[in-house]
Amino acid sequence: AREIDIAAALEHIRDQRAKMVKTKNQFQFVFVAVAAEVNHLLKTIPQ
Repeated sequence: AREIDIAAALEHIRDQRAKMVKTKNQFQFVFVAVAAEVNHLLKTIPQ
């Protein structure tokens, strides 16, 4: 299993592009969106 460090990824994005993901609500949105995509991908993997 591979771990995804969302906080580190967002920090990297913010280093590259100023003013991205500045508020708590923006961070929560990204976290929920990534979690939803990961769940979707896990459901599509054949078992």
